[in-house]
Amino acid sequence: MEVQKALAQHRPEASGFYLLQDGLSAFAARAALIEAASVSLDLQYYIFEDDTVGRILLSLLLNAADRGVRIRLLVDDLGTRVVNPVVLTLDEHPLIDIRVFNPVLGRSGIRRTLEQALNFGRINHRMHNKLFVTDGLLLITGGRNIADGYFSRADVEFLDVDVMALGQVLPQAAQIFDDYWNNPVSVPVTELSLESADDRNLDELRGEIKRFLEQEAKTEFTEALRESRLAGEIIAGAIPFQWGWGTLFADPPEKALHRERIPVEAFPGYKLEKIIRNSRANLRISAAYFIPGKVGTKLFSNLQGAGVNVDILTNSLSSNDVAIVHGAYARYRKQLLKLGVDIWELRKAPGEKRHKHWFQGKSSATLHAKTFVIDDGLGFVGSINLDSRSILQNTEIGLLMESEAINRELSALFDDWVAGDSAWYLSLTEHGQIRWRARDDEGRVLLETRDPETTIWQRWLCWLLSWLPVESQI
Repeated sequence: MEVQKALAQHRPEASGFYLLQDGLSAFAARAALIEAASVSLDLQYYIFEDDTVGRILLSLLLNAADRGVRIRLLVDDLGTRVVNPVVLTLDEHPLIDIRVFNPVLGRSGIRRTLEQALNFGRINHRMHNKLFVTDGLLLITGGRNIADGYFSRADVEFLDVDVMALGQVLPQAAQIFDDYWNNPVSVPVTELSLESADDRNLDELRGEIKRFLEQEAKTEFTEALRESRLAGEIIAGAIPFQWGWGTLFADPPEKALHRERIPVEAFPGYKLEKIIRNSRANLRISAAYFIPGKVGTKLFSNLQGAGVNVDILTNSLSSNDVAIVHGAYARYRKQLLKLGVDIWELRKAPGEKRHKHWFQGKSSATLHAKTFVIDDGLGFVGSINLDSRSILQNTEIGLLMESEAINRELSALFDDWVAGDSAWYLSLTEHGQIRWRARDDEGRVLLETRDPETTIWQRWLCWLLSWLPVESQI
Protein backbone atom coordinates (compact mmCIF):
# COMPACT_ATOMS: atom_id res chain seq x y z
CA MET A 1 0.00 0.00 0.00
CA GLU A 2 1.24 3.46 -0.88
CA VAL A 3 0.00 4.93 2.40
CA GLN A 4 3.26 6.69 3.21
CA LYS A 5 3.07 8.61 -0.07
CA ALA A 6 -0.29 10.05 0.93
CA LEU A 7 0.91 10.85 4.45
CA ALA A 8 4.04 12.60 3.20
CA GLN A 9 1.93 15.24 1.46
CA HIS A 10 0.36 16.47 4.70
CA ARG A 11 1.39 17.55 8.17
CA PRO A 12 1.93 14.62 10.56
CA GLU A 13 -0.67 15.93 13.03
CA ALA A 14 -3.42 15.76 10.37
CA SER A 15 -5.63 12.82 9.42
CA GLY A 16 -7.14 11.74 6.13
CA PHE A 17 -10.77 10.60 5.95
CA TYR A 18 -12.72 8.71 3.28
CA LEU A 19 -16.40 7.78 3.67
CA LEU A 20 -17.47 4.27 2.70
CA GLN A 21 -21.07 5.05 1.82
CA ASP A 22 -22.32 1.88 0.14
CA GLY A 23 -22.04 -1.76 1.11
CA LEU A 24 -20.02 -2.84 -1.90
CA SER A 25 -17.34 -0.19 -1.32
CA ALA A 26 -17.24 -1.01 2.38
CA PHE A 27 -16.63 -4.68 1.64
CA ALA A 28 -14.11 -3.97 -1.13
CA ALA A 29 -12.13 -1.76 1.25
CA ARG A 30 -11.90 -4.45 3.93
CA ALA A 31 -11.00 -7.18 1.44
CA ALA A 32 -8.33 -5.04 -0.23
CA LEU A 33 -6.79 -4.01 3.08
CA ILE A 34 -6.58 -7.63 4.25
CA GLU A 35 -4.96 -8.71 0.99
CA ALA A 36 -2.48 -5.81 1.11
CA ALA A 37 -1.53 -6.19 4.78
CA SER A 38 2.11 -7.10 5.42
CA VAL A 39 2.54 -6.87 9.21
CA SER A 40 -0.67 -6.95 11.26
CA LEU A 41 -4.47 -6.90 11.20
CA ASP A 42 -6.56 -6.05 14.26
CA LEU A 43 -10.35 -6.53 14.03
CA GLN A 44 -12.91 -5.71 16.72
CA TYR A 45 -16.61 -6.38 16.00
CA TYR A 46 -19.90 -6.84 17.78
CA ILE A 47 -21.16 -9.21 15.06
CA PHE A 48 -19.01 -11.44 12.85
CA GLU A 49 -21.44 -13.79 11.11
CA ASP A 50 -20.74 -17.22 9.67
CA ASP A 51 -22.35 -16.24 6.34
CA THR A 52 -20.96 -15.52 2.88
CA VAL A 53 -19.33 -12.19 3.75
CA GLY A 54 -17.96 -13.56 7.01
CA ARG A 55 -16.51 -16.63 5.31
CA ILE A 56 -14.88 -14.61 2.54
CA LEU A 57 -13.18 -12.32 5.04
CA LEU A 58 -12.13 -15.23 7.28
CA SER A 59 -10.61 -16.95 4.25
CA LEU A 60 -8.69 -13.79 3.38
CA LEU A 61 -7.51 -13.52 6.98
CA LEU A 62 -6.23 -17.10 6.88
CA ASN A 63 -4.39 -16.38 3.62
CA ALA A 64 -2.86 -13.28 5.23
CA ALA A 65 -1.68 -15.28 8.23
CA ASP A 66 -0.14 -17.88 5.91
CA ARG A 67 2.04 -15.17 4.37
CA GLY A 68 3.20 -13.93 7.79
CA VAL A 69 0.63 -11.32 8.89
CA ARG A 70 -0.30 -11.34 12.59
CA ILE A 71 -4.09 -11.50 13.07
CA ARG A 72 -5.98 -10.49 16.22
CA LEU A 73 -9.78 -10.87 16.16
CA LEU A 74 -11.91 -9.67 19.08
CA VAL A 75 -15.67 -10.30 18.98
CA ASP A 76 -18.55 -9.83 21.37
CA ASP A 77 -20.00 -13.08 22.68
CA LEU A 78 -23.71 -12.26 22.46
CA GLY A 79 -23.39 -10.52 19.10
CA THR A 80 -21.26 -13.20 17.45
CA ARG A 81 -22.02 -16.44 19.36
CA VAL A 82 -18.70 -18.18 18.88
CA VAL A 83 -19.82 -21.79 18.53
CA ASN A 84 -18.51 -22.55 15.03
CA PRO A 85 -15.77 -25.23 15.25
CA VAL A 86 -13.95 -23.46 12.39
CA VAL A 87 -13.02 -20.78 14.94
CA LEU A 88 -11.00 -23.21 17.02
CA THR A 89 -9.25 -24.54 13.93
CA LEU A 90 -8.31 -21.01 12.84
CA ASP A 91 -7.01 -20.22 16.32
CA GLU A 92 -4.54 -23.11 15.95
CA HIS A 93 -2.66 -20.99 13.42
CA PRO A 94 0.45 -19.56 15.14
CA LEU A 95 -0.31 -16.06 13.79
CA ILE A 96 -4.08 -15.98 14.49
CA ASP A 97 -5.44 -15.14 17.95
CA ILE A 98 -9.18 -14.90 18.67
CA ARG A 99 -10.67 -13.50 21.86
CA VAL A 100 -14.25 -13.12 23.07
CA PHE A 101 -15.48 -10.08 24.97
CA ASN A 102 -17.39 -10.63 28.23
CA PRO A 103 -18.28 -14.26 27.45
CA VAL A 104 -21.11 -16.37 28.75
CA LEU A 105 -19.63 -19.66 29.96
CA GLY A 106 -22.54 -21.71 28.66
CA ARG A 107 -22.10 -21.91 24.89
CA SER A 108 -25.65 -23.03 24.05
CA GLY A 109 -28.90 -24.40 25.34
CA ILE A 110 -30.38 -24.13 28.82
CA ARG A 111 -27.02 -23.51 30.54
CA ARG A 112 -26.44 -20.39 28.49
CA THR A 113 -29.97 -19.13 29.10
CA LEU A 114 -29.68 -19.66 32.85
CA GLU A 115 -26.35 -17.91 33.06
CA GLN A 116 -27.71 -14.92 31.15
CA ALA A 117 -30.54 -14.66 33.68
CA LEU A 118 -28.39 -15.17 36.78
CA ASN A 119 -25.57 -12.84 35.66
CA PHE A 120 -27.67 -10.23 33.86
CA GLY A 121 -25.83 -7.33 35.53
CA ARG A 122 -22.54 -8.36 33.88
CA ILE A 123 -23.81 -9.92 30.67
CA ASN A 124 -26.02 -6.92 29.89
CA HIS A 125 -22.89 -4.92 28.99
CA ARG A 126 -21.87 -5.67 25.42
CA MET A 127 -19.02 -4.57 23.16
CA HIS A 128 -20.79 -2.73 20.32
CA ASN A 129 -17.51 -1.40 18.85
CA LYS A 130 -16.49 -1.75 15.19
CA LEU A 131 -12.81 -1.21 14.49
CA PHE A 132 -10.48 -2.50 11.76
CA VAL A 133 -6.77 -1.58 11.79
CA THR A 134 -4.25 -2.74 9.18
CA ASP A 135 -0.46 -2.49 9.61
CA GLY A 136 -1.01 0.36 12.08
CA LEU A 137 -1.50 2.64 9.05
CA LEU A 138 -5.18 2.57 8.13
CA LEU A 139 -8.39 2.11 10.09
CA ILE A 140 -12.06 1.59 9.35
CA THR A 141 -14.72 2.39 11.92
CA GLY A 142 -18.43 3.15 11.80
CA GLY A 143 -21.67 1.27 12.04
CA ARG A 144 -21.13 -1.87 9.96
CA ASN A 145 -20.75 -5.30 11.50
CA ILE A 146 -19.46 -8.25 9.48
CA ALA A 147 -22.55 -9.87 7.95
CA ASP A 148 -24.23 -10.06 4.54
CA GLY A 149 -26.86 -7.41 5.34
CA TYR A 150 -24.28 -4.70 5.96
CA PHE A 151 -22.72 -5.19 2.54
CA SER A 152 -25.82 -5.20 0.29
CA ARG A 153 -26.04 -8.97 0.13
CA ALA A 154 -29.19 -9.97 2.00
CA ASP A 155 -32.96 -9.70 1.83
CA VAL A 156 -32.78 -6.99 4.50
CA GLU A 157 -30.20 -4.31 3.73
CA PHE A 158 -28.75 -2.10 6.46
CA LEU A 159 -28.24 1.49 5.33
CA ASP A 160 -24.96 2.38 6.95
CA VAL A 161 -21.70 4.27 6.59
CA ASP A 162 -18.08 3.72 7.64
CA VAL A 163 -15.05 5.96 7.50
CA MET A 164 -11.57 4.90 6.45
CA ALA A 165 -8.83 7.00 8.04
CA LEU A 166 -5.07 7.37 8.23
CA GLY A 167 -2.62 9.71 9.91
CA GLN A 168 -2.82 11.21 13.36
CA VAL A 169 -5.78 9.08 14.57
CA LEU A 170 -3.98 5.75 14.07
CA PRO A 171 -2.04 5.74 17.37
CA GLN A 172 -5.38 6.38 19.10
CA ALA A 173 -6.89 3.36 17.35
CA ALA A 174 -3.93 1.13 18.22
CA GLN A 175 -4.14 2.11 21.88
CA ILE A 176 -7.90 1.53 22.03
CA PHE A 177 -7.60 -1.93 20.47
CA ASP A 178 -4.74 -2.90 22.81
CA ASP A 179 -6.71 -1.70 25.84
CA TYR A 180 -9.59 -3.99 24.90
CA TRP A 181 -7.38 -6.91 23.83
CA ASN A 182 -5.33 -6.92 27.03
CA ASN A 183 -8.25 -6.41 29.42
CA PRO A 184 -9.28 -9.48 31.48
CA VAL A 185 -12.81 -9.15 30.11
CA SER A 186 -11.46 -10.32 26.72
CA VAL A 187 -11.01 -14.09 27.00
CA PRO A 188 -8.99 -16.29 24.59
CA VAL A 189 -11.35 -18.54 22.65
CA THR A 190 -9.31 -21.58 23.71
CA GLU A 191 -10.45 -20.99 27.29
CA LEU A 192 -14.12 -21.36 26.33
CA SER A 193 -15.82 -24.75 26.41
CA LEU A 194 -16.66 -25.07 22.73
CA GLU A 195 -18.19 -28.48 22.24
CA SER A 196 -17.09 -29.87 18.91
CA ALA A 197 -16.55 -33.24 17.31
CA ASP A 198 -14.83 -31.46 14.44
CA ASP A 199 -11.35 -32.84 13.87
CA ARG A 200 -10.32 -30.80 10.83
CA ASN A 201 -6.80 -29.48 10.76
CA LEU A 202 -5.59 -26.27 9.14
CA ASP A 203 -4.64 -27.93 5.87
CA GLU A 204 -8.11 -29.43 5.50
CA LEU A 205 -9.64 -26.07 6.32
CA ARG A 206 -7.48 -24.40 3.66
CA GLY A 207 -8.82 -26.88 1.11
CA GLU A 208 -12.41 -26.16 2.09
CA ILE A 209 -11.80 -22.43 1.88
CA LYS A 210 -10.22 -22.76 -1.56
CA ARG A 211 -13.28 -24.65 -2.85
CA PHE A 212 -15.61 -22.10 -1.28
CA LEU A 213 -13.81 -19.18 -2.91
CA GLU A 214 -13.90 -20.93 -6.29
CA GLN A 215 -17.69 -21.26 -5.99
CA GLU A 216 -18.06 -17.70 -4.75
CA ALA A 217 -16.01 -16.37 -7.67
CA LYS A 218 -18.96 -17.03 -9.98
CA THR A 219 -21.48 -14.89 -8.09
CA GLU A 220 -22.77 -11.44 -9.02
CA PHE A 221 -21.45 -9.98 -5.79
CA THR A 222 -17.87 -11.15 -6.38
CA GLU A 223 -17.99 -9.97 -9.99
CA ALA A 224 -19.04 -6.54 -8.78
CA LEU A 225 -16.07 -6.55 -6.40
CA ARG A 226 -13.71 -7.23 -9.29
CA GLU A 227 -15.13 -4.26 -11.15
CA SER A 228 -14.89 -1.96 -8.13
CA ARG A 229 -12.26 0.76 -8.60
CA LEU A 230 -11.88 1.26 -4.86
CA ALA A 231 -9.76 -1.84 -4.23
CA GLY A 232 -7.24 -0.76 -6.88
CA GLU A 233 -7.21 2.79 -5.58
CA ILE A 234 -6.43 1.51 -2.07
CA ILE A 235 -3.49 -0.55 -3.28
CA ALA A 236 -2.17 2.31 -5.42
CA GLY A 237 -2.55 4.89 -2.66
CA ALA A 238 -4.96 6.86 -4.86
CA ILE A 239 -7.87 7.26 -2.43
CA PRO A 240 -9.02 10.92 -2.39
CA PHE A 241 -8.80 11.44 1.36
CA GLN A 242 -10.28 14.59 2.89
CA TRP A 243 -7.80 16.03 5.36
CA GLY A 244 -8.42 17.51 8.78
CA TRP A 245 -8.14 16.65 12.46
CA GLY A 246 -9.72 13.64 14.10
CA THR A 247 -10.45 12.29 17.56
CA LEU A 248 -11.40 8.67 18.14
CA PHE A 249 -13.83 8.31 21.04
CA ALA A 250 -14.20 4.93 22.76
CA ASP A 251 -15.57 3.66 26.04
CA PRO A 252 -13.00 2.07 28.34
CA PRO A 253 -13.42 -1.74 28.32
CA GLU A 254 -13.87 -1.64 32.11
CA LYS A 255 -17.37 -0.27 31.47
CA ALA A 256 -18.49 -3.87 30.99
CA LEU A 257 -17.59 -4.85 34.55
CA HIS A 258 -17.37 -1.70 36.66
CA ARG A 259 -19.43 1.04 35.03
CA GLU A 260 -20.04 2.70 38.38
CA ARG A 261 -16.30 3.29 38.85
CA ILE A 262 -15.88 5.18 35.58
CA PRO A 263 -16.58 8.93 35.49
CA VAL A 264 -19.32 9.82 33.06
CA GLU A 265 -16.91 12.23 31.38
CA ALA A 266 -15.07 9.18 29.96
CA PHE A 267 -18.11 7.97 28.02
CA PRO A 268 -18.18 8.84 24.28
CA GLY A 269 -21.88 9.65 24.51
CA TYR A 270 -21.17 12.30 27.13
CA LYS A 271 -18.37 13.82 25.03
CA LEU A 272 -20.62 13.86 21.98
CA GLU A 273 -23.43 15.52 23.92
CA LYS A 274 -21.10 18.35 24.97
CA ILE A 275 -20.14 18.92 21.33
CA ILE A 276 -23.79 18.89 20.24
CA ARG A 277 -24.67 21.46 22.90
CA ASN A 278 -22.24 23.85 21.21
CA SER A 279 -24.03 23.66 17.84
CA ARG A 280 -24.72 27.14 16.46
CA ALA A 281 -26.67 26.66 13.22
CA ASN A 282 -27.35 23.07 12.14
CA LEU A 283 -27.49 19.61 13.66
CA ARG A 284 -28.32 16.60 11.47
CA ILE A 285 -28.49 13.16 13.10
CA SER A 286 -29.07 9.71 11.66
CA ALA A 287 -29.65 7.10 14.36
CA ALA A 288 -30.94 3.58 13.93
CA TYR A 289 -32.28 3.62 17.48
CA PHE A 290 -33.42 7.02 18.71
CA ILE A 291 -34.86 7.37 22.22
CA PRO A 292 -34.09 10.95 23.32
CA GLY A 293 -35.58 10.67 26.81
CA LYS A 294 -36.16 13.74 28.94
CA VAL A 295 -32.52 14.83 28.74
CA GLY A 296 -32.35 14.61 24.95
CA THR A 297 -35.71 16.27 24.49
CA LYS A 298 -34.58 19.18 26.63
CA LEU A 299 -31.32 19.38 24.71
CA PHE A 300 -33.12 19.60 21.36
CA SER A 301 -35.57 22.11 22.83
CA ASN A 302 -32.71 24.35 23.94
CA LEU A 303 -31.01 24.08 20.53
CA GLN A 304 -34.22 24.93 18.65
CA GLY A 305 -34.75 27.85 21.02
CA ALA A 306 -31.25 29.09 20.21
CA GLY A 307 -31.98 29.04 16.49
CA VAL A 308 -30.30 25.72 15.63
CA ASN A 309 -32.04 23.66 12.94
CA VAL A 310 -32.32 20.10 14.26
CA ASP A 311 -32.92 17.30 11.72
CA ILE A 312 -33.40 13.68 12.78
CA LEU A 313 -33.55 10.53 10.65
CA THR A 314 -34.46 7.25 12.32
CA ASN A 315 -36.33 4.07 11.49
CA SER A 316 -40.05 3.88 10.92
CA LEU A 317 -42.07 1.17 12.62
CA SER A 318 -41.98 -0.82 9.37
CA SER A 319 -38.18 -0.60 9.01
CA ASN A 320 -37.25 -0.95 12.69
CA ASP A 321 -35.99 -4.39 13.67
CA VAL A 322 -36.77 -3.91 17.39
CA ALA A 323 -40.41 -3.04 18.11
CA ILE A 324 -39.81 -2.13 21.75
CA VAL A 325 -37.27 0.51 20.68
CA HIS A 326 -39.77 2.09 18.31
CA GLY A 327 -42.39 2.07 21.06
CA ALA A 328 -40.07 4.00 23.37
CA TYR A 329 -39.12 6.48 20.63
CA ALA A 330 -42.76 7.03 19.62
CA ARG A 331 -43.53 8.53 23.03
CA TYR A 332 -41.38 11.55 22.14
CA ARG A 333 -42.39 12.17 18.52
CA LYS A 334 -45.17 14.70 19.04
CA GLN A 335 -43.23 16.68 21.61
CA LEU A 336 -40.23 16.96 19.31
CA LEU A 337 -42.40 17.98 16.35
CA LYS A 338 -44.04 20.68 18.48
CA LEU A 339 -40.58 22.02 19.32
CA GLY A 340 -39.87 22.40 15.60
CA VAL A 341 -37.51 19.44 15.21
CA ASP A 342 -37.65 17.99 11.68
CA ILE A 343 -38.09 14.21 11.77
CA TRP A 344 -37.85 11.65 8.99
CA GLU A 345 -38.46 7.91 9.27
CA LEU A 346 -36.90 5.50 6.80
CA ARG A 347 -39.27 3.72 4.45
CA LYS A 348 -39.22 -0.07 4.42
CA ALA A 349 -38.11 -0.21 0.77
CA PRO A 350 -36.47 3.15 0.01
CA GLY A 351 -35.32 4.45 -3.35
CA GLU A 352 -35.49 1.26 -5.37
CA LYS A 353 -34.50 3.18 -8.51
CA ARG A 354 -31.50 4.85 -6.89
CA HIS A 355 -29.92 1.91 -5.07
CA LYS A 356 -28.26 -1.16 -6.59
CA HIS A 357 -28.54 -4.44 -4.70
CA TRP A 358 -26.02 -7.23 -5.24
CA PHE A 359 -28.34 -10.19 -4.88
CA GLN A 360 -31.45 -11.54 -6.54
CA GLY A 361 -34.77 -9.86 -5.85
CA LYS A 362 -35.75 -6.70 -4.03
CA SER A 363 -34.72 -5.85 -0.51
CA SER A 364 -36.34 -4.24 2.46
CA ALA A 365 -34.22 -1.73 4.34
CA THR A 366 -33.46 -0.71 7.88
CA LEU A 367 -31.36 2.24 8.98
CA HIS A 368 -28.26 1.22 10.90
CA ALA A 369 -26.08 4.33 10.50
CA LYS A 370 -25.06 6.59 13.37
CA THR A 371 -23.89 9.91 11.94
CA PHE A 372 -23.83 13.51 13.14
CA VAL A 373 -23.40 16.65 11.03
CA ILE A 374 -22.62 19.60 13.30
CA ASP A 375 -22.69 23.09 11.78
CA ASP A 376 -20.31 23.43 8.80
CA GLY A 377 -17.11 21.88 10.10
CA LEU A 378 -17.71 18.78 12.23
CA GLY A 379 -18.78 15.27 11.27
CA PHE A 380 -19.10 12.13 13.37
CA VAL A 381 -19.37 8.48 12.31
CA GLY A 382 -19.51 5.65 14.81
CA SER A 383 -21.42 2.91 16.58
CA ILE A 384 -23.29 5.16 19.06
CA ASN A 385 -27.07 5.20 18.93
CA LEU A 386 -29.04 7.86 20.78
CA ASP A 387 -30.47 5.60 23.44
CA SER A 388 -29.65 4.57 26.99
CA ARG A 389 -28.13 1.26 25.94
CA SER A 390 -25.43 2.99 23.90
CA ILE A 391 -24.79 5.69 26.47
CA LEU A 392 -24.87 3.60 29.65
CA GLN A 393 -24.72 -0.15 28.96
CA ASN A 394 -22.63 -1.01 25.89
CA THR A 395 -19.12 -0.01 24.97
CA GLU A 396 -19.03 2.15 21.81
CA ILE A 397 -16.63 3.84 19.43
CA GLY A 398 -16.77 6.74 16.96
CA LEU A 399 -14.62 9.17 15.00
CA LEU A 400 -15.07 12.94 15.27
CA MET A 401 -13.72 14.69 12.17
CA GLU A 402 -12.93 18.39 11.88
CA SER A 403 -13.30 18.68 8.12
CA GLU A 404 -15.66 20.85 6.11
CA ALA A 405 -15.39 18.45 3.17
CA ILE A 406 -16.46 15.44 5.26
CA ASN A 407 -19.19 17.55 6.82
CA ARG A 408 -20.57 18.27 3.33
CA GLU A 409 -20.36 14.61 2.31
CA LEU A 410 -22.23 13.46 5.41
CA SER A 411 -24.85 16.17 4.86
CA ALA A 412 -25.31 15.08 1.23
CA LEU A 413 -25.69 11.48 2.38
CA PHE A 414 -28.34 12.60 4.87
CA ASP A 415 -30.17 14.41 2.05
CA ASP A 416 -30.10 11.22 -0.01
CA TRP A 417 -31.53 9.15 2.82
CA VAL A 418 -34.36 11.61 3.58
CA ALA A 419 -35.38 12.11 -0.06
CA GLY A 420 -39.11 11.68 -0.64
CA ASP A 421 -38.77 8.20 -2.14
CA SER A 422 -36.56 7.01 0.74
CA ALA A 423 -38.10 8.37 3.93
CA TRP A 424 -41.33 9.65 5.43
CA TYR A 425 -41.35 13.27 6.58
CA LEU A 426 -43.37 13.78 9.77
CA SER A 427 -45.45 16.82 10.60
CA LEU A 428 -48.43 17.71 12.79
CA THR A 429 -51.90 18.44 11.47
CA GLU A 430 -53.92 21.38 12.80
CA HIS A 431 -55.49 18.92 15.25
CA GLY A 432 -52.10 17.87 16.59
CA GLN A 433 -52.00 14.45 14.92
CA ILE A 434 -48.92 13.08 13.16
CA ARG A 435 -48.96 12.96 9.38
CA TRP A 436 -46.43 11.06 7.24
CA ARG A 437 -45.53 12.36 3.76
CA ALA A 438 -43.39 10.72 1.04
CA ARG A 439 -43.28 10.14 -2.72
CA ASP A 440 -43.45 6.96 -4.76
CA ASP A 441 -41.01 6.06 -7.53
CA GLU A 442 -43.09 8.07 -10.01
CA GLY A 443 -42.99 11.18 -7.82
CA ARG A 444 -46.60 11.00 -6.62
CA VAL A 445 -47.30 12.28 -3.12
CA LEU A 446 -48.08 9.68 -0.45
CA LEU A 447 -49.87 10.73 2.74
CA GLU A 448 -50.55 8.61 5.82
CA THR A 449 -52.14 9.37 9.18
CA ARG A 450 -50.80 6.30 11.00
CA ASP A 451 -47.47 4.44 10.93
CA PRO A 452 -47.07 3.60 7.22
CA GLU A 453 -46.67 0.09 5.84
CA THR A 454 -47.73 -1.55 9.12
CA THR A 455 -50.57 -3.77 10.32
CA ILE A 456 -53.01 -3.13 13.14
CA TRP A 457 -51.24 -5.84 15.12
CA GLN A 458 -47.81 -4.17 14.69
CA ARG A 459 -49.15 -0.79 15.78
CA TRP A 460 -50.99 -2.25 18.76
CA LEU A 461 -47.91 -4.22 19.88
CA CYS A 462 -45.73 -1.13 19.56
CA TRP A 463 -48.19 0.91 21.65
CA LEU A 464 -48.30 -1.83 24.30
CA LEU A 465 -44.52 -2.12 24.49
CA SER A 466 -44.20 1.66 24.84
CA TRP A 467 -45.63 1.40 28.36
CA LEU A 468 -42.96 -0.99 29.64
CA PRO A 469 -40.54 0.71 32.12
CA VAL A 470 -37.41 -0.50 30.35
CA GLU A 471 -36.12 2.63 28.63
CA SER A 472 -32.79 2.46 30.45
CA GLN A 473 -32.12 -0.99 28.95
CA ILE A 474 -32.92 -0.31 25.29
